Amino acid sequence: MDVRHLLVVDTVGNVMLADAIDGVRMPIGEPLTAHQRSWVTTAAWSLTGQWTAWSVDSADPDGIREIRLHDEASDRAIVLVDAVRAFYLFPSPCGRHLSHLSPGPLGLELVVTDVPSGESHIIERGQPLYWSWSPDGNELAVHVDDRVLVTDSAGASTRVITEDAGRFVAPWWLPGGTVVYLRDTRIMACGPDGVEHVLADDSSGRFAVSIDGRGLAYVSEDGRLVVLDMVSRSTTELARGPLAGFFWSPDGSRLAALELIEEDRLRWVVSAPDAIRRLQPFRPSRTWTASVLPFFEQYAQSHTHWSTDGARLVAPAIGIDGTSGAVLHTIDAPDASRAVQWIPDADLAWWA
Repeated sequence: MDVRHLLVVDTVGNVMLADAIDGVRMPIGEPLTAHQRSWVTTAAWSLTGQWTAWSVDSADPDGIREIRLHDEASDRAIVLVDAVRAFYLFPSPCGRHLSHLSPGPLGLELVVTDVPSGESHIIERGQPLYWSWSPDGNELAVHVDDRVLVTDSAGASTRVITEDAGRFVAPWWLPGGTVVYLRDTRIMACGPDGVEHVLADDSSGRFAVSIDGRGLAYVSEDGRLVVLDMVSRSTTELARGPLAGFFWSPDGSRLAALELIEEDRLRWVVSAPDAIRRLQPFRPSRTWTASVLPFFEQYAQSHTHWSTDGARLVAPAIGIDGTSGAVLHTIDAPDASRAVQWIPDADLAWWA
């Protein structure tokens, strides 16, 4: 992976890579045409860069409904899963599996598909349904209904952590096989030994864990965005007031939060060791606001708004002329003219 390509679902419903430097667009797989009356609903880049997956849906009874996959090494695209209306995709860290969420006859279904073989397994059904891959990609922590459980990638071996989970919040993993989840106002951690520990007891419900397992960001009961160093146990406050989401940088050294500053304006607030930076406000896109931000803890584990070098942030946005695109913010830009870049014709966008 590099620091110049964005994974984009464009405004006509196709998926492509967009070069953030020269603006060149590179279609992924065979583009959908207007007569097919189908469109890409979501896409995901495997965390190790082997492949790209995207979901195709249609309002037409005879339209295309499937998950497609493009292998980067062979430049070959296949239909990975047929006859499915997946609206969320989450690759495993190892790149062997693709987990996906779709409506089924008995409610929402979490399915894991083995990419090399194409074999699929239904892991859980229910609602709410959130999950997190273990760092090695061998297990999933799943929050379904009021339960949090750990299962293997085939759903064959399961252990229940709790049957008293709180709110609709995704679980997270810490190094060493520990799962983090919510119960009432407490953020809990449970290791492989089954012993529970309280990480924070004043949470209003939303939290995110850094990839190195050291940082815990959460919204406190009085509305503050608190960053807890789980080694030193020190806390800092990053923001206060309405927030649309918050996301850890790839190395866990920074946290970017989205402040709601007006009815239709957001602003990135970024932590740094020496300062807090507030970037230029923007209008978020309707699709991103409706389908991603309400579930930001889940998407933060599968899709990244941060460039891999931690220098830039991307967000789907509406331009001053009312068109859809994506806005790139360079966090430590030397001057204002280099701080913001516009990527046109994007409905959804993440770093590839």
